Amino acid sequence: MLDANEFSDHESQSASWIALADLMTGLMAIFLVLCLVILTNQNRTRSIIITTVTEALKNANIEVTTDAKTGDVSIVNRDLLFDNNSSILREDGKIFLTKFVPAYSKAIFDLKKNESDEVVRVVVEGRTSRSGNAAHNMTLSLERANAVVQYIYYMNDFKYKKEMLQRLTPVGRGVMEAQKIDNNKDREVLFRFQFKGEYVNKQEADDAIKNGFIKGS
Repeated sequence: MLDANEFSDHESQSASWIALADLMTGLMAIFLVLCLVILTNQNRTRSIIITTVTEALKNANIEVTTDAKTGDVSIVNRDLLFDNNSSILREDGKIFLTKFVPAYSKAIFDLKKNESDEVVRVVVEGRTSRSGNAAHNMTLSLERANAVVQYIYYMNDFKYKKEMLQRLTPVGRGVMEAQKIDNNKDREVLFRFQFKGEYVNKQEADDAIKNGFIKGS
């Protein structure tokens, strides 16, 4: 049996552990609330970015398809950017990019700094249909993405060109997203946001820099 002093010490230690457990529970609750607030604000900011870009492109009469959830902007080839099995930009493609890129950049960087800073990369993603050799298509898709980025690099100056170039990264997806049946809509170039805390195609982006397809910033 415990004597009076031992019982008192035991009771004191128990009370201390209970108090510590209550403190930890309280801290955990505060942490969860903070996480929910941050996540809510982050989602709101991303929604603002996507909505702003979508409306800006629409108002500029630029024909693209924008994903309302992710902000992905799809430029379906249809021989606009490239001829079949080619990674050389067509003149029509250059004209389109000259109109599209400044409007797209302005929509992002005209936002409040904390909002535009949410976009850490703009991944330029080349894709192909299933027609042809898969390995060749992977190379072709990356060369097309790189051709778009390089053209933007050499475009005449436009507002926020520097900020845009610092975020651009070309990535080739080949037939990874293609439908099972050959479809012209699979021959596209995608402009995709990579937001803070995300790792969209990070390995591919790093490989693109490593392999010299584009200079790293």
